[in-house]
Amino acid sequence: MLALAVRRGASGARRAQTTLLSRATATRPALSRTAMPKLPTTTPTKRTFLAMPQGDALPVIGGLIGVNVAVWGGWKVADPRVMTAHFTLCNEDVVAAPHTLVTSAFSHSDGWHLLGNMVTLFFFGPEVVGAIGARHFLAVYFGAGLTANCAQLAANALEDSRRHAYWKRPSPRCLGASGAVNAAVAHSILLSPWRLIVIFAEFLPIPMPAILYGGAFLAKDLGPLLDVHIPYISDRAHGVAHGAHVGGTLVRFPASGDAPFSRALMICFT
Repeated sequence: MLALAVRRGASGARRAQTTLLSRATATRPALSRTAMPKLPTTTPTKRTFLAMPQGDALPVIGGLIGVNVAVWGGWKVADPRVMTAHFTLCNEDVVAAPHTLVTSAFSHSDGWHLLGNMVTLFFFGPEVVGAIGARHFLAVYFGAGLTANCAQLAANALEDSRRHAYWKRPSPRCLGASGAVNAAVAHSILLSPWRLIVIFAEFLPIPMPAILYGGAFLAKDLGPLLDVHIPYISDRAHGVAHGAHVGGTLVRFPASGDAPFSRALMICFT
């Protein structure tokens, strides 16, 4: 009888202990849910093909496009001599009009020239604004425009030095935002070198990796600068400021999201 009572007492104690443990365990999830609520999962929105820029990119890209369009409109209504003097760049006049190092980067020769640069800025610019911020993007854009114009002045001087004195002539007047826009394109490509880009050659869509497009983008201007004939490209090289294109392409602000491969490419470029 004594042994049976002891066993019953021990088993009762174990049941009580088990009941207490189960109650404590049952209350833990409720306490943890109350103390540490789950954060809602968010998925970053992706910009579709024809979507408008988002956030800071909207005023930055929209403002740059607006200024370029306004200057192009000035060519339609203002005195062409005034526009030529203040919105084109020339080696002989740059000392007397240094502001043309900046203003010529917002000027375009015709509507197609303007359209090509602004469409490129619209598609490549917003991604770069999101990666490096609006302030740094504007610094890169203006810095690339200035660098591109200085590079073109150097290219003009080099080309003129190769001519015989009898054949020397005033350097051509240059204008366009291509150098600044090329910096945005280079930034976008190096942020994601292996993504697929579709380009149109004579209205024929051609998909290719972004880094391959970037190489061809740079080669089409390096070839004429180095007097290397490139089939199909060299035939259309007349009247193009290749020095400005290359100079603007090489201006870059390092972004924290850059892949190691893109950092290595940038070291090779510079």
